[in-house]
Amino acid sequence: MSFETLFYAILGWCVGGLINYAADTLPGRSGLGKAPACPREACGMPRAPAAWSAVVGYLSGRRVCPGCGAPRPMRCVLVEVAAPLMFVGLLWRYGLSPQLGLLSLYGAVLILVTVIDMEHRLIQHVVMAPAILVAAAGGFFNQDMTAQQALWGGVAGLVTLYGMYLLAGPVSRLLGRLAHREITEAPFGFGDVTLGTFVGLITGLPGVFLALLITILSAGVVAALLIVGRVVILRRYSVGAAIPYGPFLAFGGFIMMVFGPEILRWYVGRG
Repeated sequence: MSFETLFYAILGWCVGGLINYAADTLPGRSGLGKAPACPREACGMPRAPAAWSAVVGYLSGRRVCPGCGAPRPMRCVLVEVAAPLMFVGLLWRYGLSPQLGLLSLYGAVLILVTVIDMEHRLIQHVVMAPAILVAAAGGFFNQDMTAQQALWGGVAGLVTLYGMYLLAGPVSRLLGRLAHREITEAPFGFGDVTLGTFVGLITGLPGVFLALLITILSAGVVAALLIVGRVVILRRYSVGAAIPYGPFLAFGGFIMMVFGPEILRWYVGRG
């Protein structure tokens, strides 16, 4: 293993720890200036420095909060493993370059959004607002597209996702009538609109449309599997059961952010 790979893997591990810290802190509307603590509102006990990292905490036997006894979520370990793997993969693809730093930052944002949305059904403006500003500026330095493509991609993502946001309410009410019950859970929030804008900025035009296609297909596959599992295992099916949309949008954005040029060349070549 080269020094560059080892260094970037350690950097990714540190970023994974920061992602876990933000994912534990931001949904509770707390600032990021405090020391890592148990995210449970009834506890909030500060973690020992040896338990700031989930991996180190698990290896040292600090798997539960000493205050309330709640176990550390396995998600924390997965993030601290996934982040360095992503960083190393980007390093091998782009080498030490400005593009590497730019896409590593974008990837970290997508992981953070995925974790928070899966756990809290929430895509926070405190995350997306600075991310959109950085991505808009980053479009002038992205080697895979021009600044114009990045900005138009952001516009396309904003308009498309805002249209879906406006349609979500009527569609949800229609499904509720079909199921003869009221569906109160919002199937699509404005946070998805901001995430769609960010995805458009990092994938550009026309890449954003393929990112949305990957999003729709992957969400459809997972929804179908959940429906089948619910019918087969629980012997029942509930119309209108919502799943968080952000993780699929982040997945489509990441695929097109990294492999977009190759996918677009393949797509155009087929035509």
